[in-house]
Amino acid sequence: MQQPQPVTSMPAPVPVDMLGRGHSAQFSPARPFTDEEHGTWAAILALHRPRRQAQIVSIFPDGVAKLAMDGERIPSLDDINGRLAALTGWRGVYVKGLEDGNAFYPLLRDRYFPIGNFVRDRKDLNYTPAPDIVHDLYGHLPFHADRAYADYCQRYGEFACQFLGDPVRLQRLERYFWFTIEFGLVKTPAGRRIFGAGIASSVGECAYALSDQPEVRPFDVEAICARDYRVDEMQKVLFELESPEQLYQSFSKLKACVQA
Repeated sequence: MQQPQPVTSMPAPVPVDMLGRGHSAQFSPARPFTDEEHGTWAAILALHRPRRQAQIVSIFPDGVAKLAMDGERIPSLDDINGRLAALTGWRGVYVKGLEDGNAFYPLLRDRYFPIGNFVRDRKDLNYTPAPDIVHDLYGHLPFHADRAYADYCQRYGEFACQFLGDPVRLQRLERYFWFTIEFGLVKTPAGRRIFGAGIASSVGECAYALSDQPEVRPFDVEAICARDYRVDEMQKVLFELESPEQLYQSFSKLKACVQA
């Protein structure tokens, strides 16, 4: 995947409102996007738009509308942050790429979500293993416009920060995040819907996850914490929540599993 060159070769400064909080993320400066990048964004949203309501849990299309990110060009992160912060106190922040748990969870704790400051190649419209601006800005931030979801993610980050530097427990937390926030499914009165942002941001993943190809298992905290995954392929096994509230109320079981 070809990534655009940064506008400066100097390290990006820590955003002013994050100074003194001990963040180790690889921040990236805001930059102008090319016409080709805007075109890739527009092409992906054009594919998604007619499918959202039938494929993804309702808090996602509701969040897209609340954040006004359904246009033909990549929206200003400052504009999105102004709307999102007013709703739930969350903000996006540009980073160079995928952050490890030691950098990622402190961001969640402080209600920041990292946004990969690059756009996938046009040939990767349906699926990409790299978390780009489509995955992070379009896939994740609409969910954070929902108060219950946003509060859960902040609480998750706060809990995870207790185990920074503990690879065994961080692995359990990463698996849990992967199979719920990134690749979860959920039952709704209208039928099975996508709950994970990693699926929601990919046209190809959406179609695959709701097909008969993956094995769908009931939500199970211990089973999720014990299951490994690969980032370079569509998931062969997915877990289905009875409702979003089942996830939000799972903290006591998660704590027991992680700390075992």
